[in-house]
Amino acid sequence: MSQTTLLTIPKLLSQVLRVYDVEPQPIFSQAGIDLNPVDVKDSRVDMQKMTVLWQLCVQATGNSELGLVAASLFQPAYLKGIGLAWMASANLEEGLRRFVDNSQLINTAMQLELIEQGDELMIQYQPKLPMQQKIKTNQCAIQLGVGFFLKMFRLAAGKNIPATAVYFSFPIGDSRTAYEEYFQCPVHGESSHNGIAFSKSLLNEMLPTHDAELVALNEAAVGKYIQSMGSGQSSEKVIRLVTQLLASGCPTEETIAFKMNMSKRTLQRKLSHEGQSYSQLLNSLRIALAKQYLVSNSIAITEITYQLGYSSPSTFARAFKQQTSFSPLKYREAYRQ
Repeated sequence: MSQTTLLTIPKLLSQVLRVYDVEPQPIFSQAGIDLNPVDVKDSRVDMQKMTVLWQLCVQATGNSELGLVAASLFQPAYLKGIGLAWMASANLEEGLRRFVDNSQLINTAMQLELIEQGDELMIQYQPKLPMQQKIKTNQCAIQLGVGFFLKMFRLAAGKNIPATAVYFSFPIGDSRTAYEEYFQCPVHGESSHNGIAFSKSLLNEMLPTHDAELVALNEAAVGKYIQSMGSGQSSEKVIRLVTQLLASGCPTEETIAFKMNMSKRTLQRKLSHEGQSYSQLLNSLRIALAKQYLVSNSIAITEITYQLGYSSPSTFARAFKQQTSFSPLKYREAYRQ
């Protein structure tokens, strides 16, 4: 099975190219990547094509540290619901651990490890694939993969969150100045791993973007929905797991079955015994949560969209109207009246 990443990552590269006044379309066509696929729901890009795309972008811009430029332009929306959930977390470490738990949704070829060393927390990349299947990753992709953590922390905290050290597995040589200007800390090349370290005390400060109301609404809505269903044990477990994963994208039935340590067929049989199906539970839960969120005027419809795992506001609006005969905006306005 090929390894993939979200389409939002190459879209970030198209923004980088425009900074250099380079037209993205010819380069993306040469790499075999469609920035506007018909099926948005399954918009992922093969990692082999990403490697080619990085190479072409470096050639077009003449900048071998292009990943640092991409990291400086990074925004939470490039991670879809995971990025919004990160911003709403109580502190940086909580958001980071939520991201790590769901990082396979961003890039299936790599896995992250968090290593605690005294007051330091190291974010370290580990290859997921065996050596014989390992994909050769462009250095710029690694620059972005390490550098975006610094940008996300700064955005969420609303202030500078300095790293204590940065490590790259490749030599940085004459480019050390560019690296240290971006990271503002010692940067080590030719290391045994790729990673970045931060002070744990800084990562545990309360975030100004923390949305306790959203967390409380979520818990209340789920509890109310479970009670109204009079659901069985398996249905209740499915509901709680789906709720945990929705902000990272709509979980598949296979994912939920795996989380429950059973096969998809076994899960289907258990749900059927309780008079339910996975699609029924998923759709009903999303609508129940949507209604609860829409009642709160403080939560934007765009944020609700990604919290519920929809790919876009228009997709959410269609699904909501199909179930309720109201658009999300009309439902919110009707409730106010």
